[in-house]
Amino acid sequence: MSTPSFNLIALIAGGAAGAVAAGLGLHLARRHAAKRSPGTGEPASPVPPQGYGPLTAESADTAGTDEPRADTQTTAFPDELAKATDEPTPAAPGPSHKPAEPALDPAPKPVDMDDLARELFQAADPISKLRSLTRKVEHAERRADEGQAARPDAISSYLARGLREAGILDADARWPELSVIRTNRSHTFYLRASDSSVAWGDMLRVLAVEGALNRALFAWEHFVEHADGDMDRADVTLEDCYRFNQALAGSITAQLGAEPIARASMSDMLGEWGVRQTIAAGIETFRLPLRLSARFRVNLMGGDAAIVTSFVPAGAQPASVWSSGLDRILPASHQMRERMATDYALRCALLLAAHAFRSSRRLCHVFVAVCLETPSRHACLVSGDVSREALREHDLSEDFDARRLTRELGIRFSTENESLVAIEQGFELDSERFCPSGRYETVDLSGRVLPSFEASLLGAEHVCDLSINESARRATKAQEVVRELGGSTERSVRRILRLTENDPDLTVREAGRRTAGRLIDGTLSGDDAIAFVDDFVEGDELSRSCDQAMELLQQGSYAEAIEVLTDMLAPIDSLDTYADAGDDTWRQFMSYVSRTLYNRLLARPGERTHLVPDAYYGAQLLMSSALLAQGRTAEALGFARRAQDLDPLDMASVLRIVRCHELEGDLDAAASELRRWLDVAFDPQGIGVGYYRLAFIEWKRGRTDVADACYQKAAVSRAACSGAAAFELHTMRALGGTEPVEPASVDETLEAAGVPLAPTERVIGVLVEAAQASTDAEVFPVARSFATLLGALTGDDVMNGVVDSIEHEPDR
Repeated sequence: MSTPSFNLIALIAGGAAGAVAAGLGLHLARRHAAKRSPGTGEPASPVPPQGYGPLTAESADTAGTDEPRADTQTTAFPDELAKATDEPTPAAPGPSHKPAEPALDPAPKPVDMDDLARELFQAADPISKLRSLTRKVEHAERRADEGQAARPDAISSYLARGLREAGILDADARWPELSVIRTNRSHTFYLRASDSSVAWGDMLRVLAVEGALNRALFAWEHFVEHADGDMDRADVTLEDCYRFNQALAGSITAQLGAEPIARASMSDMLGEWGVRQTIAAGIETFRLPLRLSARFRVNLMGGDAAIVTSFVPAGAQPASVWSSGLDRILPASHQMRERMATDYALRCALLLAAHAFRSSRRLCHVFVAVCLETPSRHACLVSGDVSREALREHDLSEDFDARRLTRELGIRFSTENESLVAIEQGFELDSERFCPSGRYETVDLSGRVLPSFEASLLGAEHVCDLSINESARRATKAQEVVRELGGSTERSVRRILRLTENDPDLTVREAGRRTAGRLIDGTLSGDDAIAFVDDFVEGDELSRSCDQAMELLQQGSYAEAIEVLTDMLAPIDSLDTYADAGDDTWRQFMSYVSRTLYNRLLARPGERTHLVPDAYYGAQLLMSSALLAQGRTAEALGFARRAQDLDPLDMASVLRIVRCHELEGDLDAAASELRRWLDVAFDPQGIGVGYYRLAFIEWKRGRTDVADACYQKAAVSRAACSGAAAFELHTMRALGGTEPVEPASVDETLEAAGVPLAPTERVIGVLVEAAQASTDAEVFPVARSFATLLGALTGDDVMNGVVDSIEHEPDR
């Protein structure tokens, strides 16, 4: 039995990476020791040391006396290096640190990557800003070559060179509308395209620019931001930046740490929810130069996970490399960049597999694939089943040959001229092995008993205690019946009655008799399967009357609508059909989330909750609206209260109650009702509308400070009314001439006025616990609802990753 995981509460509160497995951190892991050249004792390539200490001046001068290793991204084939020596070589930069010469113009201000990130985030056109930066640095370099100005610092030159090679100055480049952000967890650059579709060539250019920014960021952090003083920034050379990032690209798996992968064990306490959270957090937290996009599935009971990550093509790899053999920077040939892309893809696959194993000891196999995804093509390039026992024998924090190791682990790939070519993917993410279909059994009809721990978090002993569809039994039976229709009308009628007359559900028996009668009188055709199912499920008099009343309301025929609804409700209510009695209550719920919140927060101990037909609940709301339209406020309030009794967590009834109080001039009652609603509100739409309506009420009550704070809450919500809230806020301030509430004081103002801060801690606690419990118990229709809501509330990429990991209901 799993224990509660409150990692998500840390995520909601903005914690860095509480769900990440031990050893994951925001900083780049470093290799433990550099390989030594035979007979010289000098490092073969600059390897980042532990922490962020920079390369010493001595090691920077002497590093790289050997040829590049075959397993790192610095690799260049002998014939390629020979060709490279014949190619025009970029002008070697002058000394990075020269004595001050008063006659020289000063160099541009050294780049500060934190400042640049803020500027790009605020820029309306970040690409233009990057173009300007590149041109400015290149102009300064040309003037330095001419002896007219001081040379720009190496990191600025490294960034400008990377941006140029990525195509930032290409005249024919078509750039989508972009925003540049630093991600919350990895703190790396991410270029978000707002266009609905982007041509693949343009997207590749975006990825290349993103990579150039991140490589410059890593160099800046190492040599400047986190330097320990052993090396002055002026002593850093362009070669140092290239060597450093090439070493990092070959050691991305070192972020996991050197601790061996543990042996498999079923005693691991994390359940499906915690494991998905941990895997998703790792994907968002790894510090990589190129974008990591991955989808995954988990079947913890089966001991399996599957991860598919997107391939980043060679065009996003650096267009220049540092050669240790030639001790200089060379243009990278096409084959060299393809080799870099291949090596990077294999290391990413190993990184993800190892991280999944570290997330839970219950996982024995992780299937990994690397796929090229373009608007017109899907191709699997790498695929394999990695076993825990095989991978745990290897230390991924040390140097290793990525190609040799992946083949040893059974990961398949094929290359032609160093380029990965398409192969058959050995698994499908949504196959039964990773996504057992039993996870999507019909909640409303399930007889499964929940484990005691999960039951306590969901407020339900059985899965069906989370049901929200009163019509579920009819819907299932309708599908069974419609498959038997055909032939003569007599034959179809006999089939309908045979399948329904002994059903334990009264509504199913009534639906059978009703549809059989309509087949006989010709008002329903057995050849129209969709019409037959609709009639079987919602063709009763109650539903038909509601539909008729809705049409009358839309036409403005309020009196006629009230008459139809009265005729329909009177016989039902006269018999107290849906009246609460003892421990038996009648309710209606719009979602699995509201049902669970009711179970946990509002239901009485021992309460047995039954579901009313949707049409009965809808009739209360329609009647309230019709009466309001006729000015019969007191009567409208009664029907709105009845709707609220049936569903205390639906905003529709609350808004009608508030409107009734408002029309009666009882603003105190209206404000009190909205405060009660905000105390249990749980979704962005309901929260935003609640604050929006309360703001207007408080404005009319003369409490403009509270109204100001409520308007601000509504304006920043994701509700549809956010724009209207912002407009009314400006109007109120202009008309009243009052001092606005500072954003930092909004919560304090609301608390002082007794207005709940929605969602409240009590509600958040239930949401997190229920999300974990429904996922661990594999009640996936409920789990997906909670995960989706938490993603909307937090806007958190980790939670969105968890949502994506929960597969959709399979076709049946």
